[in-house]
Amino acid sequence: MSWKVWFILTVAAAAAVTVAESRGMVRETRQASRCPVGENCTPLTRCQPLRTLVTYRVPGWERRVRAAHCGGTPGNYRVCCPREGFPTNTTSRPGVGGENLLPSGHQCGQSHLLKIVFGEDVLLSGYPWMALLGYGDRGTRNPDWRCGGVLLNDRYVLTAAHCVHRNYTVLRGIGPLVAVRLGEHVISTNPDCLKDPKLPIPCALSPQDFTPQQVIIHKDFSRRIRLSDDIALIRLDRKATLGGPVQPLCLPPVGVDIPTFLDGRDAIVAGWGITESGKSSDILKAAKIPFVEHSVCTRTYPGQLVQEQVCFGGRGKVDSCRMDSGGPIFQVSNEPPRFVLLAILSGGLEKCGTPGAPAVYTNVDSYRQWIVDSIRP
Repeated sequence: MSWKVWFILTVAAAAAVTVAESRGMVRETRQASRCPVGENCTPLTRCQPLRTLVTYRVPGWERRVRAAHCGGTPGNYRVCCPREGFPTNTTSRPGVGGENLLPSGHQCGQSHLLKIVFGEDVLLSGYPWMALLGYGDRGTRNPDWRCGGVLLNDRYVLTAAHCVHRNYTVLRGIGPLVAVRLGEHVISTNPDCLKDPKLPIPCALSPQDFTPQQVIIHKDFSRRIRLSDDIALIRLDRKATLGGPVQPLCLPPVGVDIPTFLDGRDAIVAGWGITESGKSSDILKAAKIPFVEHSVCTRTYPGQLVQEQVCFGGRGKVDSCRMDSGGPIFQVSNEPPRFVLLAILSGGLEKCGTPGAPAVYTNVDSYRQWIVDSIRP
């Protein structure tokens, strides 16, 4: 069953259950005349807060929709619509720095996608931790989106150091980092909408744009060899609103062994970078690529790797490429089921997609303590 069919059936099922409950099974629905002060009985398709819960299958959405029911039928379902969105779990919990500022369990790595295929467009809001980094003049309304990143919590994005170091941006004519965008899918459109008129809620929320308040580059970046310790943190100028199309990705377990974690599976890489056409992609794309042992990867990069780097790819022409830099590579863990960050893209050969030539990534587990020590509430 496709996720689209599942969506239609589950919304209809929730509506049917609600109608039954309103007849006496469970009295938790509210009639139109009993909507709280400030809430109006309106079609679900016009209630943005509840639309978001249903569209992205936020845990507990069925209960919230049933509780808000105030009339109508499954085809014209009406709810008591709140003026503002529902609160989401914040990833900045009480405490000073460290692990308590990072999400865990089911607070991170949640996606409605169960599988992808090579080089395929990602379904709407499929990987809600993806970030876009924009460059140019400060205050520009149309920054040049040239790097990727990954959301760690409501205030920090992780990326590659070369995406934010002035030697690789300003001095190369790209310009400084001026914008960070979360919740994007198709860069050229706003809002992003599903191309299926049968779905009652076809469009996503608009992306969230931020300016970098602080950039933290690893102190050893490019000191040992070129692009060694290629990792950086960006502190956003305000907290991101989490939920739906904007959610953090989980850091890997302490001391994770990537090949053991993958257990023969490919990892997933995503981004808006250069495609086989030679141009950057307007839509978020993803691909599955294999892990490559260090001893094998050094054949492509002799004397160019440090222990904290890992390699993926080299099978056929499927690869990450320029402008994917800083973006994540990840895969699903079993307990609890969630997506986990494994590495971020650092570099590769000039010609992307060269058969037999993997790309080089920064192993995030090697820098977990650095991340924990660098973030603050």
